[in-house]
Amino acid sequence: MTTTLDPLDFSSWWAPFREDTRPRWDCLPHHEDYADLLENCETLAYLIRSYTVYSMTCAALGHPGGSFSEAEFLAVLYNYALRFDPSEPRWPMRDVFYLSKCHACPGLYAVLAMFGYFPMQDLSGYGSWESHLESHPDWNTTPGIEISGGSLGQIPGVAVGRALGMRRRGPEHYDRMVYVLIGDGECNEGAVWEAFMAAGHYGLDNLVFVIDSNKVQAKGFVSRDMAIEPLADKLGAFNLDVYETRNGHDVGELVDLFTVLPQQRRGRPLAVILNTVKGKKVGQCQFNPNWHTSAPRSIEAAGEWLEELWLTDGRRLGIPPEFPAALTEAIDIVPPAHENPDDISEAQA
Repeated sequence: MTTTLDPLDFSSWWAPFREDTRPRWDCLPHHEDYADLLENCETLAYLIRSYTVYSMTCAALGHPGGSFSEAEFLAVLYNYALRFDPSEPRWPMRDVFYLSKCHACPGLYAVLAMFGYFPMQDLSGYGSWESHLESHPDWNTTPGIEISGGSLGQIPGVAVGRALGMRRRGPEHYDRMVYVLIGDGECNEGAVWEAFMAAGHYGLDNLVFVIDSNKVQAKGFVSRDMAIEPLADKLGAFNLDVYETRNGHDVGELVDLFTVLPQQRRGRPLAVILNTVKGKKVGQCQFNPNWHTSAPRSIEAAGEWLEELWLTDGRRLGIPPEFPAALTEAIDIVPPAHENPDDISEAQA
């Protein structure tokens, strides 16, 4: 089916909820615009997943499982909680967000593009040569990225240093927040717990550790590979104030939580356990370790994912029925820039 709809132009069915993303404000359940905020966040999460499928398939690489599990969190963070300015990415009074599980950057790239940090068309170059959208983020080339990353476990310590540095800059910076999203499998890394310990020692109540507890890591299930439960008790023992979601995909629960967190600064770092589903919203991916790393293997497979996402969420959110087909048609798988230079004739011993 051929359509004239431009799938990278979402302006007719979604726009950022806040006209000005610099101030912090509360939206409470009794407020007139509360229901609109929730629907807007749901729509944003749907589009994050859809554009993630698009960019990963163009690149023939990516991490759908972790990108899908973080979608609602990213939607609420950027649509409601985080203070930032896409026109001035280094605005000195911004809040800071670090994606520590950097392999899930396709979801972050989608939301950054949608908020205007760079053109939507750039998503098609994810992971390719000469693109500024590396397969792991590079803060030197991508607006909106606060630090380059790749090796798991390193960025929570950076977040501790950033939060401590903010506090030492003086009272005008005391209201700023640092958020860092960590994978539950990443919590196998000892450096993560060193960061928790340091944050507790320094009483960094301007720092929020968010653990994406999607239960699955690269080669299996967290509970079997290296269990981290009872996670809440362990975080509390490191002198963190711990909040645990019932459903990390419920935008209402997330909006209410991130309304409360800035009011809970009592000399202890904050930790949020997001109970999520790896690969959420695509049945083939859900709780499936095989889709931790693998992107859709063909345009047709991506089209099936996009259609499933529309049937699950897009239809009820008012997304045009032509959108998934149009986005599928827009996919252009970028071939490697050169052949594999290695001549491998047998398996390594």
